[in-house]
Amino acid sequence: MTYVLGINELYHDISAALIKDGEIVGVMEEERLNRVKHTPGLCWGGREPELSIQWLFDEFGVRDSDIDAVAVSYHMNSYLAIKTIVDAVVSNLRRMTLTNIIKQRIGSDDPAAKVVYGNIVGYFYNRKRFLAQLRRRFKRVFELKHHLCHAASAFRMSGFDKANILVIDGLGENHSTSLYIGEGNRISEPIRQYSQYQSLGMLYKTITFLLGFGYFGDGKLMGLSSYGEFDPKYENILEVSRHDYHVNLEQIRKVGPYARRYRMGDPILQEHKNIAKTVQTQLERAAVQLAEYLYKLTGYRKLCIAGGVGLNCNTNGKLLEQEFIDELFVQPGAMDMGTAIGGALEAYAMLGYESKTKLKTVAYGPEYSNEQIEAALKRAGLSYYKSSDAPKEAAQMVADNKIVGWFQGRMEFGPRALGYRTIMGNPCNAEMKDLVNKVKDRELWRPLAPSVLYEDVGDWFENAADSAFMTLNFKYRDGMGDKVPSVKHIDNTARIQTVHEDENPRYYRCINEFKKLTGSSMVLNTSFNRRIEPIVCSIDDAVQTFLSTPIDYLVAGDFIASKNGKG
Repeated sequence: MTYVLGINELYHDISAALIKDGEIVGVMEEERLNRVKHTPGLCWGGREPELSIQWLFDEFGVRDSDIDAVAVSYHMNSYLAIKTIVDAVVSNLRRMTLTNIIKQRIGSDDPAAKVVYGNIVGYFYNRKRFLAQLRRRFKRVFELKHHLCHAASAFRMSGFDKANILVIDGLGENHSTSLYIGEGNRISEPIRQYSQYQSLGMLYKTITFLLGFGYFGDGKLMGLSSYGEFDPKYENILEVSRHDYHVNLEQIRKVGPYARRYRMGDPILQEHKNIAKTVQTQLERAAVQLAEYLYKLTGYRKLCIAGGVGLNCNTNGKLLEQEFIDELFVQPGAMDMGTAIGGALEAYAMLGYESKTKLKTVAYGPEYSNEQIEAALKRAGLSYYKSSDAPKEAAQMVADNKIVGWFQGRMEFGPRALGYRTIMGNPCNAEMKDLVNKVKDRELWRPLAPSVLYEDVGDWFENAADSAFMTLNFKYRDGMGDKVPSVKHIDNTARIQTVHEDENPRYYRCINEFKKLTGSSMVLNTSFNRRIEPIVCSIDDAVQTFLSTPIDYLVAGDFIASKNGKG
């Protein structure tokens, strides 16, 4: 029996993962336990994911002596590497001549400013302490390259024997984009890498930041892009050529006049939409060129994606449209949290074992019994009852245009709710999108996504493929989007989750019962949380969110709770 612990402790979304004999047994993001969204790591003045590690040990009954290896998903053994990161952030700002724009028009209370203004300085010493602690506790500790861990998190969980691998994020040790090849049990050395000054992830975040959406507002920029028109005057911010790209830092100054500190409800100019559209289009073009380069090199028609940019489902959808790509696997925890999983799998291979698996579920977090659920409902003073068929009753509630908090089974990892910690609504109701966005305190123009029965996905969408982890966008077939207006974006697309009966039978049954009632084999699905909070983890988290929002019903395990309904 071989255990490997993977740890992501550097930037943000810190996490830990445990594998046993090459199979994932548990994954935990620190934010789910400490309730601090995007929990910062050592580089951002935070700590290592100590709560996540402790949960894994407690949940699965392992001790330090049981762990055969620990993988840390960042390799940094000199002060020079620290200096590289600082120089990248500060120099980028200076070269873009945006420092004054950021200070005067936006302010510096964003997490990105913390990096720029010095929290990174103590990282070297904190990490040295942390690594020394790990080496005292465990038999063997691997420091692995950040992008290698991203690559492993995708390829080693894809089920592919041979595939091209594309890692695009903000920054690794001193690279931002890396291209690999996966064959059998081996991931190649990087075929090509781009420096921190050519970071597609940081470019996207910079534009997001300048338009006022914050450091973690990438999804807002992507959603906004569908409302805009491509504007050639912004095109050379990201110059795309055959099998290559170039981030033109000086050209980002063109966005300066439209930089602002955005507050919910502020007007969004057409120019903001056009900037978003242009940058999104160029990002898609760059990703396609890199993917084609790998295809020309290897002839492999399977592609694996990881890194924070892998959460850009518009780009993923564009990649899947390419004739040279037959299959695409996107790591559902594509951002840094997924490197804990990738690091563990890569370390398992380094120990001499076959380290390949096919990811079928992301439900690797805590689960709560009916007894624990009922105790929490009692503590909160909620009106509740035990249902003989909670999925069927939940379907009826959604059909009746009620908003339902759905708390079932083991919590999922990654930023997307996938039918375990979900808020459901009726997609056929044109008003439901605004109602749910208000529940979550989100901008009303932001799209919401559907969960659709796997066998019906082709009825709804053009060129549809399996998208079990909500990482792909597809266009609705003619007229089909009009049947579900609350999950149709302005460009007639949706970011979909395909639901398989064998993977999540209760969620599948709920949607199937909804189909019987309405004819629609999809429900509106968004994560069970408020905007400023992580997805709920425990039943107490779910109850608190339920009580503090206009959600109508909480369906937790076999129990159905309301604030003033039947009990």
